[in-house]
Amino acid sequence: MKHLKTAVIMVLCAALCLGYYYYLSHRGSGKEKILSEADKIITQDLENAYPKTARGVVKFYNSILKCYYSKDYTDEQLEKIAGQAWKLMDEELKEANPQDIYLESVKADIAQFTKEKGSIYSISMDGSNEVIEKTIEGRECAYIDVTYSMKGKGAGRSTQTYILRKDEGGRWRILDFYQL
Repeated sequence: MKHLKTAVIMVLCAALCLGYYYYLSHRGSGKEKILSEADKIITQDLENAYPKTARGVVKFYNSILKCYYSKDYTDEQLEKIAGQAWKLMDEELKEANPQDIYLESVKADIAQFTKEKGSIYSISMDGSNEVIEKTIEGRECAYIDVTYSMKGKGAGRSTQTYILRKDEGGRWRILDFYQL
């Protein structure tokens, strides 16, 4: 009788262990949706989770650029992605590039990039200790260099400097950029 009781307890313990293992290995499977890069950009809440640093703004903008040229999105998603990029811009840059004109410009750039069969395979950005910050006309500005390595026609490396300026709310916004 004592052996039977021990055997029953051992079988119950083994069943509990196996059940717990099954639960852990199968919980959530099939329920989580893996977001595409386009969806990750679109769902970024820039009102409540805006990047805190100038470098963070440029990093997010570069994820948008990489997404643009990947062509892994619908036309509707492209409009939303471009809208996210536009939200990162300084008011002065927005005035020079209204949202509808900016979207058409993005589409033209993507078409040209696609025609040349180009792709960005690497993006490297200045480290946080290399970001240059200055006060110009009483406003805080930051300068960040980004190097793009590309394949396709015109392959090679290209370095671009981003100029950001803090707005009245203390958020860094892209004011301008130029190629070195």
